[in-house]
Amino acid sequence: MSRIAVTGSIAATLASVVGATLGACTETRPPLEGTQSIEVEMVSPADPGTVENRLPDSQRTLIVNLTARNAEGEVDTSFTADIRVYAQFLGTLTPAIDKQPLVTIPMVNGVAMNTTITLPSTVLGSTTLWFDNGTGLGPEYEFGRVAGSSPTLWYRDPFVVDLQRPPCDVPPSNCATQLDALSQGPLNDKQVRVGTSRHGTQGTLVVTSIFSQGYTVSDVKCATGGDKPTPPCTTPPQPDNDADPTNDVVGYDHMMVFTFSSPRDQYGRPLVVGEVIQSFAGGLSEFNGLSEIGFPRSFTFSPDRDTPAHVDPNLLPPPELFSPTWFQPLSNPDGRINFERSEAGAIRINNATVCPIDDGPEGTYSRFKQWTIDPSPTGTCTGNNLISLITAGTDFTTDPHTLVGRKLASVVGIVRPVSIGSFNVWIVYPRGAADISL
Repeated sequence: MSRIAVTGSIAATLASVVGATLGACTETRPPLEGTQSIEVEMVSPADPGTVENRLPDSQRTLIVNLTARNAEGEVDTSFTADIRVYAQFLGTLTPAIDKQPLVTIPMVNGVAMNTTITLPSTVLGSTTLWFDNGTGLGPEYEFGRVAGSSPTLWYRDPFVVDLQRPPCDVPPSNCATQLDALSQGPLNDKQVRVGTSRHGTQGTLVVTSIFSQGYTVSDVKCATGGDKPTPPCTTPPQPDNDADPTNDVVGYDHMMVFTFSSPRDQYGRPLVVGEVIQSFAGGLSEFNGLSEIGFPRSFTFSPDRDTPAHVDPNLLPPPELFSPTWFQPLSNPDGRINFERSEAGAIRINNATVCPIDDGPEGTYSRFKQWTIDPSPTGTCTGNNLISLITAGTDFTTDPHTLVGRKLASVVGIVRPVSIGSFNVWIVYPRGAADISL
């Protein structure tokens, strides 16, 4: 009985407090006024596409109507402002919200009609345009109070080349700076999924090398493509913006997938060289000059764990032949840009001289197991035009100390650039003894 009495007393007290509190919080606020949002009407394309029916790459010019709407849903003719336009795709806003927008649209008396927006070719996948009345740039940026978004536009998903090729490497322009070509990927910091080949029905994605913490994959064109392609397979040139096929760019069809541990498919099975994969996905970033997919998922065509993946080492594309001109400046189309074009792909170096091994306490061989070769005809091993090799962990068991001064008939390996400002090192990873001809 005592407990009941106390409980009743507490309940009465709480009711009194709640009632007083509710009474004290009663407040009447004025109704919403002014522009609440921007209505976006997509005039062109009339059909924005679907996940099954994507817009063509050529559909980059858009026409929109913008209308300022007040709280009652009516046109707010008092609204006049400059509206910034951004593209939200592959997980992030482009450009960043505090950077120069894609375009600025002046709205007058609450409207902007038949306004043209041209999207860059790097806009891919499911895309939404974002509109707001923000002001300033960088630290002076202030968020807009009024915003709107477009219907979803469905562009194709990216190919490997879209992850790798810098915008500057399209004639007649060229990549004149390190920042343009070696340190800036076109889709850096995006969340990407690559599940199709740029070669259509003849294309496929094939694993070209395996490392302890990742693998490389190439987008190749084969005799037949798909889940069980047939060789031979190549990485043919990509058409550029002019009518001359002789200067079409070769390269950018390779990608490093950083898996943090032994690379595996969706069932936890180890990936192997020559394996066909259906897709890979993850975050795209640039690490000291190397484009890589981080925190990835990799998928084969196998419908279940018990069905083996398709593996054929004959699907590997032939390596790109190295030329000493690759050490020339970036402004030379036959120069350093070719290391970038071959990044994460295989190259062949003929008749290179093995240089003295840097095996002192702080030497590159002692610390990183790197040994160098000089691909020049003289083979003097002086200057910076050298290539580093790493064979540790493979079945190439020859001690490089025994090869110093010797010309190697051929070296094949995967290119891994290290570019930090003006510092450049080109590392080649032979996949095994078969990649080195003594």
